[in-house]
Amino acid sequence: KVINLLEDCGFGYLKVDYNETAGVGCDHFDSLGEGLRRQVEGSYRFFEKIRERMPDLVIENCSSGGHRLEPSMMALTAMSSFSDAHELVEIPIIAANLHRLLLPRQNQIWAVLHPQDPPQRLVYSLAATFLGRMCLSGGIERLPDESWRLVLYAIALYRKSAPVIKHGVSRRFGRTGESWRHPEGWQAVVRRSDTRALVVVHTFAHAPEDIEIPLDGAWEVEASLGGETPVLEDGTLRFHPSGDFAGSVWLLRKT
Repeated sequence: KVINLLEDCGFGYLKVDYNETAGVGCDHFDSLGEGLRRQVEGSYRFFEKIRERMPDLVIENCSSGGHRLEPSMMALTAMSSFSDAHELVEIPIIAANLHRLLLPRQNQIWAVLHPQDPPQRLVYSLAATFLGRMCLSGGIERLPDESWRLVLYAIALYRKSAPVIKHGVSRRFGRTGESWRHPEGWQAVVRRSDTRALVVVHTFAHAPEDIEIPLDGAWEVEASLGGETPVLEDGTLRFHPSGDFAGSVWLLRKT
């Protein structure tokens, strides 16, 4: 019935977002754990039937606090929400951590935007989406014109950066302090392909005055979001952060 409804109504996107706990297991004569394993297997078979009937349906796997970010579940879906911490300052830290677990092109990063957000906060949130698959939320329809222009620019830059997000290799730099809930310092993720590099930087509390990021080879800035223009020389990117809790994105081209 569910698949028939999806087909009849022409759905193209399905978000799986049921986050109830399964408890310690399900009734089974062998054990509660075996009952739970069979319950999960049954859920997987249902997803497989959906994909057989509707191969073009995009399925989003809600991370549900992370317990669905598991290879067998991610293999059945097009993308996974990165976290429920979608309005907190640790968003870029969580998003960067997940580069170790799933492909950025499958890692949906939420940017929750509000009409009262100043430009620096908007860029901070938008820059985090370059660590995965951009997802916009919040009061977008009520954004002031200036804020909306910034969002449109970020979307255009993201589309230009999509190939390196999809096919690149990631390296991570920085120091975030002892607490990810109250981060200090800075973080940079460099995603590289053969001809492009995407540099995503976030500063936190007590940001340094200068940041240096090693880059092999010679590069030039093709496009940017937030922050000042960096200096690229001697295989290093150098720039002065605009303050605490600021985001910057640079798309670089190899020269």
